[in-house]
Amino acid sequence: MNIKALVDTVGLSKDTIRFYEREGLISPPARLSNGYRDYDNKNVEQLNMIILAKNLGFTLSEIKELTQLLYANNLSQANMGKKLVEKSQQIDKKIAELLNMKAAIDEALKGMCTYKEKLSVS
Repeated sequence: MNIKALVDTVGLSKDTIRFYEREGLISPPARLSNGYRDYDNKNVEQLNMIILAKNLGFTLSEIKELTQLLYANNLSQANMGKKLVEKSQQIDKKIAELLNMKAAIDEALKGMCTYKEKLSVS
């Protein structure tokens, strides 16, 4: 399928798909005699996996690592499970950090800011 059909199928832009291709996140597509890329169902599956991984909070760097393991047939269920547990722990840590930041902001809004005497209101 051509790039337009792939865009319609996966919902990503041409630029994003070509970026993922350049970065090695998807297999290089076959080339037609006119030099155009000819994407296949494997590319669709790879792009859908990238979309899912991004929705789960994985960075492009982490996705690249996962795809390299997958393409080398070294991405076992146990390996993927470990990666998901690690990502879940990172998200829990980030949530805790954000809750602490929100609490500090809420306190500042209540006028309880520790440094309020140092703040000058002009």
